[in-house]
Amino acid sequence: MDQQSTLGAPAAGLPRRLAALVYDCLLLLAILFVGTLAVLPLTGGEAITPAAQGLGAYLVYRAYLALLALGYFGMAWTRGGQTLGMKAWKIRLGTADDNAPRWPAAIRRFALGLALAVAAESGLRLAFEPGGSARVLAGALLLLPVFANFAWIPFDSRARSLQDLASRTRILRF
Repeated sequence: MDQQSTLGAPAAGLPRRLAALVYDCLLLLAILFVGTLAVLPLTGGEAITPAAQGLGAYLVYRAYLALLALGYFGMAWTRGGQTLGMKAWKIRLGTADDNAPRWPAAIRRFALGLALAVAAESGLRLAFEPGGSARVLAGALLLLPVFANFAWIPFDSRARSLQDLASRTRILRF
């Protein structure tokens, strides 16, 4: 393995994980902007919305964006266990035997992360749109899985999140 070994390394704490996540989200946003720029000629420069292109085209576009995101995270995780944000914050994703995860684990990790991101976005949208306390409650319920994912870390003996458990990976400092 060309990466520094992390066997016996301490688990990464929540602040470091969140900082790397913010860094990676900024990089991902740039990737998604460029990916969108590449398909805008197909729409005549119009925004890609269900009203403008139809629901089918909109769903294909969303799937395309998800594949771009999977490409960024999956390739980084399977080729050394680090995204650029993780490198900046000196953390690494690995398996129990100190290897970079393989594609099935990366896909599980990404799919759960995507589901959590969609739930968080939907929850925030509901919580802050006008519509009464029922919308706020529904929004809060959609945010619970995101909080549970990170709140699990202090209760796990190896400081893993629910996302780590689902993908059989761990995030370590080095």
